[in-house]
Amino acid sequence: MSLLDTPQQSLAGVAVGAQTLAAVDARWVELHAALIAAGVPPLPGDSDAVHTIARRLDDATVSAVVAWIDSAASR
Repeated sequence: MSLLDTPQQSLAGVAVGAQTLAAVDARWVELHAALIAAGVPPLPGDSDAVHTIARRLDDATVSAVVAWIDSAASR
């Protein structure tokens, strides 16, 4: 299950309550959601690792990683 409608879209700019998610935060949420949906519970330190990935990869690359996670989880 991906939160993205298409690989080119992201959650960046999506209003959450009174705030808007920054691109890095949106990618972090997307990656965490994909891992949790795939049955990979977050362990201590995982949040920092996922945040590093979200900071260093662009939206298209994160979308590809999420698609790989989704694909592996559906097997």
